[in-house]
Amino acid sequence: MDRDERHDRSERAERLTRYLNELQDRIDPRSLELLMRLLRELSTSPAVRGGTYELGMGPEEKELFTPALQAELLVLFGLLTSQDERVVVDLGDSPHAKGMKVLVPQERAGDPDFLHRHKQRVAAEAEQRERDRREVEGIARASGMEP
Repeated sequence: MDRDERHDRSERAERLTRYLNELQDRIDPRSLELLMRLLRELSTSPAVRGGTYELGMGPEEKELFTPALQAELLVLFGLLTSQDERVVVDLGDSPHAKGMKVLVPQERAGDPDFLHRHKQRVAAEAEQRERDRREVEGIARASGMEP
């Protein structure tokens, strides 16, 4: 790792630390704990390389995971993984993904063609996950297992 890379990582770590300190003052401890768990989970997921990832949460966690908390998670993830400024954009609903939010470069946030392509890609991945889930459940039932 060269000097510039170390500087970039150090700068990102400082921005992330500042943001986390601000969050501690703004949100309740349970929500912060959930955010930290999800951030750790995301940091080792395919999302790090630009893929999508479905978070694992129980019913209580899903209730805590409001749209505002979802946006905070995206901001934290951007601070952790990106060197440039990113913003949260709401892409809306698709048949297999409700209330899609994404983190995009600030200069692309107002580009409707870019956002449309992004929404199509995210929606297609969500649809594929749904097809895969149904197939696995069908296999489980055919094997005499409870899905």
